[in-house]
Amino acid sequence: MGREEAFATFQGCVAEVLDIDPAQVTAEARWAEDLEADSLAVVEITLALNDAFSIRLPDMDPSKLATVGQAFDIVAGLVGV
Repeated sequence: MGREEAFATFQGCVAEVLDIDPAQVTAEARWAEDLEADSLAVVEITLALNDAFSIRLPDMDPSKLATVGQAFDIVAGLVGV
């Protein structure tokens, strides 16, 4: 799996949980301001990503991950892309 394919999977997970168009899930998108993701949504997204990538994301402070790109970089590091 390459980085682009991994981001497409990441995008799909986020879009499904938030019930939005995957095109809205860009690296620059901010969780709260742009995607209206609350803390419960962040937990649901984390669980979806764990399942989709067969990984275990560490507990993260959502306030330290302002953008989708920052969160994807963590996933990409765990997946090795």
